Amino acid sequence: MATEGRSCPLNYRIDPRQLGQGAAPERECIYIIGGLYGNWAALDAIETLCRQEVTAGLAEPELVFNGDFNWFNAEDRAFRQINERVLAHSAIQGNVEAELGAPSAGAGCGCGYPDWVEGDTVIRSNAIMARLQQTGANHADLLERLGQLPRQLARTVAGHRVQVLHGDPESLAGWQLAVEAMPAPGQVTYRLADWFGLADARIFACSHTCLPYMQDFDIGGERHLVVNNGAAGMPNFRGARQGLLTRLGTRPSPVPGLYGTRLGALYCDAIPINWDEQWDSWFASQWPPGSPAWASYRERFMDGPGHRVEDAIRLTE
Repeated sequence: MATEGRSCPLNYRIDPRQLGQGAAPERECIYIIGGLYGNWAALDAIETLCRQEVTAGLAEPELVFNGDFNWFNAEDRAFRQINERVLAHSAIQGNVEAELGAPSAGAGCGCGYPDWVEGDTVIRSNAIMARLQQTGANHADLLERLGQLPRQLARTVAGHRVQVLHGDPESLAGWQLAVEAMPAPGQVTYRLADWFGLADARIFACSHTCLPYMQDFDIGGERHLVVNNGAAGMPNFRGARQGLLTRLGTRPSPVPGLYGTRLGALYCDAIPINWDEQWDSWFASQWPPGSPAWASYRERFMDGPGHRVEDAIRLTE
């Protein structure tokens, strides 16, 4: 089996013991936006959601992009537009940004795909990454900034420490926080409990695995959460052409979420992102039939993945 796109470079490793050592500034509201994938129309919609918060008399959310905000933007104008807009906010690297800022030999796309992902998908992702790197080579200033991004950050919302990751607490492109890796609702593994303890966190917010969910865990008599927003820039559920972001705030969202919960005074919601249909024609112009992105993602953009909203709700209360 080819390893490009499946194996993770050694420098992707994270020491979970270091997660709890960084600062965690207090915020009234944050939007955690993983997997924008170069979708500028989704970014427009996210900025509209921010304005709705302010119009409702709430604090302007801090936008936190937790990786893979590049992908389909493999042409010069879109590459610069996405990166300049995102880098005006808080951001961490995903594997895509890591392989743009400092490519690793043999990493391919850097996705670290597990065995259950078919080989053709991996090959196409490597091809998309190669084209994106060719485009990025024309923007050395942006590549330098991408290479300097951190790989995790923390915030405090309503007194709870939120650890923002791309993959999992042990790897930038880890899949151990994928919904497929989670225990049944109401159960907790030793590894999860250990990670929460090492990070001194009540919430892990991630995205890398592209399928969203929200699950709670009783650890030491206290409720903890893992929230995966799936993809901000691609559909997340069968028959629903919407991206998704995780909203964490001290006050309720002015926009209805698809699902959510409370952790004490903290409101946690999965907020849908509805983008303009102009995105469809732009995507087709950049990635026409026969291209790797068309083959891998066109069906998802049209009909969504097989994931359902009820699959994402893994809460006990």
